Amino acid sequence: MARATVQDVAKTAGVSVGTVSRVLNGSPAVSESSKAKVAAAIRQLNYRPLASARDLRRDRTMRILALAKNLYSPVISEVFRGAGDAAARSGYVTLIAPTAGDPEREQQLVDMLRNGSVDGLIMFSPTMPDEDVGDMAEQLSVVQVCEIADAEAAFGVSIDDRQAAFDIVRHLIETGGRRLAMIGTRAARSGRLREEGFRKAVAEAGLSPDQMLFTDGDFDFHAGRRLARELLGTHPLPDAVFCGSDTVAAGCVREITDAGLRVPGDIAVAGFDDSIQAEMCVPELTTIRQPAYAMGQLAFEALLARMTEPEGHRRGRTFLPHELIVRDSTNG
Repeated sequence: MARATVQDVAKTAGVSVGTVSRVLNGSPAVSESSKAKVAAAIRQLNYRPLASARDLRRDRTMRILALAKNLYSPVISEVFRGAGDAAARSGYVTLIAPTAGDPEREQQLVDMLRNGSVDGLIMFSPTMPDEDVGDMAEQLSVVQVCEIADAEAAFGVSIDDRQAAFDIVRHLIETGGRRLAMIGTRAARSGRLREEGFRKAVAEAGLSPDQMLFTDGDFDFHAGRRLARELLGTHPLPDAVFCGSDTVAAGCVREITDAGLRVPGDIAVAGFDDSIQAEMCVPELTTIRQPAYAMGQLAFEALLARMTEPEGHRRGRTFLPHELIVRDSTNG
């Protein structure tokens, strides 16, 4: 029989994983009713934590775990490269694992931290509730990068996605855009922030968004083509499109040019991330550069302090500066 996990206890007790964590760590901020439910579930499942948070600080494995929904994004890859290089300089091995957005898979991997298989955790876009991220960060060594849950206890490093989107959309307006469209995703927190930045820039210019198309599935080249095809079926056509990633923007450019239109002559296109796709695209993409490698380095430095220093628990978030990179897809 498989060993019971903390999420099994939470499910059996009918409480959150965070509540189970608080009970296991003796937190007073748990009702007697919840304590009783958790205790009964622990007995029923014969759950045995392999190590306490105190044990983890005493017995280091010199391994950290980095989690993301997938590893397709060039930004994620660069963030994890920065974290991995910084970890290696401090003698740590970095284990990188995709969760595929599966909460159960995510909890199984997070249990590697709970049971002492790794010393620390870097999270990119967790699927667990914000409360659980915060509760876990109160007890264990956890930091977030790029996609940051609203959990004060879990330090996070990112860029200001809302402001970055505002900056690039303002550029589209300043270069003549009047009928503006956006291709984005609301599945990620950053996508929702970029939508807010888009709306703010358009509103401040006294314009209204011509079209706003979103996908909740894969946010990739093919999604960019599919959504651009929808845009091309509207009338009047937008004259500028902001895409939430360079990969999506490349798909958008391809669909526009295949339709016999010119980028940027007929429709300007901007991306986000300044990935290799931005320079490979024809024309090269105007985009937002994220300091991904530096974000990864800073995330590990914060994690190292959390793992090794009694007062090393950083909270809140740090925004690193982004940069508007102007190329031929908006200037022609």
